[in-house]
Amino acid sequence: MLQEQFDSLTRSRKEIARYLIDHLADAPVLTAEELARKTNTTSSTVVRFAQHLGFSGFSEMMRAAWDEHRLASTFDEAEDGQLHFRVVDDDFSGRSLRTDMRNLEGTMRKNRMDEFMDIVTLMEQADRVFLSGFFEAAMVVDYLYYYLAIMGLPVASITSNSEESVAQLSALTEESLLVAVGFGNAHQFLPRLIRAARAAGALTAGISDNDLSEVAKLADRNLYCALDTASFAPSLVAAYSLAGALVAALYARSRKKYDARLAKLKSLPLSSDWLV
Repeated sequence: MLQEQFDSLTRSRKEIARYLIDHLADAPVLTAEELARKTNTTSSTVVRFAQHLGFSGFSEMMRAAWDEHRLASTFDEAEDGQLHFRVVDDDFSGRSLRTDMRNLEGTMRKNRMDEFMDIVTLMEQADRVFLSGFFEAAMVVDYLYYYLAIMGLPVASITSNSEESVAQLSALTEESLLVAVGFGNAHQFLPRLIRAARAAGALTAGISDNDLSEVAKLADRNLYCALDTASFAPSLVAAYSLAGALVAALYARSRKKYDARLAKLKSLPLSSDWLV
């Protein structure tokens, strides 16, 4: 229902719909006020959203969400051939780790191997890879930039809308690739960068948490990661894992070449101990 009606929803209702789609397991335990805080809306907006979907109120919508989650869980367990029981406790470290495990499992289900390998090929063949993301997404960009630079790929990073940072886009060509990382309601500058890259004839790849996001709709290729969290700060474990998988796939394709480069780096002063 949420996916079918998504495009016709208002901006605030889209935020609620995105959250419910991506956090189906945890949303039913939230109050209207808590759901409002997580979606930057108000409790009255949440209630009106439930009524807009045809429910009598917030409680009925949450019961439907829980039924949907239990149905999905039943299918998952049937596919695995066994039931998984998890202990519920107040150990925050355990809760966070279990949340990250669910994020990784959800990320594996969200992505297609052919789409992933297409992006690897585009990164390998691009005359320059432009990486862009803002706020928490900038940390994922920094991680990816670090390892691509170590491997010697032509790469640029745009994590702010300063003139110095954006000026790098002047090097965009039809052979370039822009990898745009954005979660939830991504920074408004990111969609502009994607449009600018496409206008220059460059291909674009998005890494986001939702196939209904603006990043996903604008990018030519897409990868998705789950961002569920045990606190206010989004867990980036799945996003980092995706970035690491891209690096690993690139390395595997030309291992001898990259090993030779890493060996040269090892001889330089202040080189890291992990370099081969």
